[in-house]
Amino acid sequence: MKVTGVRQWIAEFGYYNAIYVQVETDDGVVGQAEVAMRRRTRTVAALIEELGEYLVGEDPTRIEAHFERMYRDSFLGGTLLTIGIAALDMALWDLNARSLGVPVHRLLGGKFRDAVPVYTHARATESPETFAAEVKDRVDKGFTAVKTTLPGFYSQVTSVHHKVPASIPARTTETELLPTSIWQRVGEYFQAAREAVGPDVHLMLDCHGRLNVANAVRLCEELAPYQLTFIEEPTPPERPDWLAEVTRRSTTPIASGERWAGPYGSAPFLEQHALSIVQPDVAFCGGITAAKRIATVAETHGISVAFHNPFGPLTSAATWHLAATLPNFMISESMLTPAQLKFWDRYAENPPKVENGMWQVTDDPGLGPRLRIDEIVRHPFRPEYDRGGTR
Repeated sequence: MKVTGVRQWIAEFGYYNAIYVQVETDDGVVGQAEVAMRRRTRTVAALIEELGEYLVGEDPTRIEAHFERMYRDSFLGGTLLTIGIAALDMALWDLNARSLGVPVHRLLGGKFRDAVPVYTHARATESPETFAAEVKDRVDKGFTAVKTTLPGFYSQVTSVHHKVPASIPARTTETELLPTSIWQRVGEYFQAAREAVGPDVHLMLDCHGRLNVANAVRLCEELAPYQLTFIEEPTPPERPDWLAEVTRRSTTPIASGERWAGPYGSAPFLEQHALSIVQPDVAFCGGITAAKRIATVAETHGISVAFHNPFGPLTSAATWHLAATLPNFMISESMLTPAQLKFWDRYAENPPKVENGMWQVTDDPGLGPRLRIDEIVRHPFRPEYDRGGTR
């Protein structure tokens, strides 16, 4: 079996553009995948085209060899490179499993668990009361875990702009002066949410690297009474020593890792015990191959995995197939909001289904979903989604 071609399509996905990839072979088996990089869609698409040229004529069963070749032959690394690699890597896993008539998790070592727990999102709204109502709505829909972005820094955000202006502008750096009341204000949000849903719902906060060490510690101290499951990316992702200091001084677990480029990007964080929970993104770090390596090393450090995964049906399927096999898996992100789910059904047949906050692991061949290419073509790339405007 040889690869005969790599095709890709870009489709708008509500607030970003998704890139869909298909690896084709001479015996008719195809593998499909999905990636996205807000504000850099065309850059990633060009990279996938170049990497695909290497793959044509190759044996698609040699997944590890192809990962190493694509990663090392590029000379310069970084997340943009590993997103391109991830698209082809996930498609190769899908292709190989389909050629054997088995699910991807079977090729990864088989199921460690029969169901994968996932969490969803609630907006950091204009007030603690409306935020609490949003969290309760998610719980009423069956979820037992909910995450939000940093109140005051985010309210209602798209990839293009803040629909509702935040108290703190998007381009405020971690070293600038912040309002003295902001920490108490954030605490009020989580106090309201905790009172609305009780002590057993998992609440999580994503800071998007917006704080310096001192302010991150102040935030952790303010939120300690509300027993968050984790605080994500409190400091910028480039400095493991900063994150290690916050982890050392926080009673709330600290999570990070969504921006890691390949296994080597995770190494300094794991070596310094800079976090309690790793969050690799299968579609960012280099695909299933890279994410599995990161998870395995994390296990040797006693660190849990909570996958970053705010994307669509194929990326979610790839993430959850891997999650099903990992002893140290904890929970996975999902973007299962009503606004997003319509795109899952539009662009994929047999998208993953989540009930009561769990994805029941299936034995469907490959990753499970199949692309609706006709629908993808009908909803092409939207340039305004790539213009930025939020951090």
